[in-house]
Amino acid sequence: MQTFTTASALSEALAAVRRPGDTVGFVPTMGALHRGHAALVKACRLECDVTVASIFVNPTQFNESADLETYPRTPESDRALLEAHGCDFLYFPEVDDVYPDGPDTESLVMNLDYGTLTDRLEGAHRPGHFAGVVQVVHRLLQIVEPDVLFLGQKDYQQVAVIRRMVSLLDLGVRLHIVPTVREQDGLALSSRNRRLSPDERLVAGKINQHLGAVAAGLRSGWPARELEQLAIRGMAALPALKPEYVEVVDGHTLLPYQDGDPVEELTVLTAVRVGDVRLIDNRIAYRANPS
Repeated sequence: MQTFTTASALSEALAAVRRPGDTVGFVPTMGALHRGHAALVKACRLECDVTVASIFVNPTQFNESADLETYPRTPESDRALLEAHGCDFLYFPEVDDVYPDGPDTESLVMNLDYGTLTDRLEGAHRPGHFAGVVQVVHRLLQIVEPDVLFLGQKDYQQVAVIRRMVSLLDLGVRLHIVPTVREQDGLALSSRNRRLSPDERLVAGKINQHLGAVAAGLRSGWPARELEQLAIRGMAALPALKPEYVEVVDGHTLLPYQDGDPVEELTVLTAVRVGDVRLIDNRIAYRANPS
């Protein structure tokens, strides 16, 4: 695996290896890598001729400075994981290489019409977060110029926003969404999990159990709003868990699902504070055309 700290050096290296007909896959990360990221790299290796990953803790998507300061950074183990799973190129830049002229808060990509995708859920709880996400993803796509972008289902709303950006700008990159990787007790793998105390880690596994119960209830015809409230009350009754929201949504619009409405994908999403750590997760209850 070759590591580059500048966009110009990475672009030059990619230009040297690209052959007609080859596909380049890209896995953007913020480091603190785990088996979920490994699954993204594996999927990329299977589908593409060249695998590129990035490690960049993007400051513009953190709405809480404390979250940025405490975000785990493990560069040596991150490199080892990427290399072990067959990554070809790693882009590991400083902020001024990604944003050589500084973050442009008036850029087109940040002012596109994302409709309801950025207004609710994480958008309401983390003001400015998605503006930072689309800014950095757009910049990274400009640098790497991949054919396929690999993202994880765990960041469900983020995926929806990026998909919208790609469509509006006609960027010509295809999104490949990799299912969430979980611990044995169902906890979604997250870089933030390492900040949990042993007791918090134990109770955090209950989050997925409540989402699973909501998904099962939806498939059995229970009212969505009733299931949401049952999950919120159930998690709030547990020590250290403070649910911010549990919502059943139309996966296309992320608007609240109304019982009986036809949807292509029915999903339950949640954000829960476990002690001082904020975790997000989701479960897809139903797809109209299961793959």
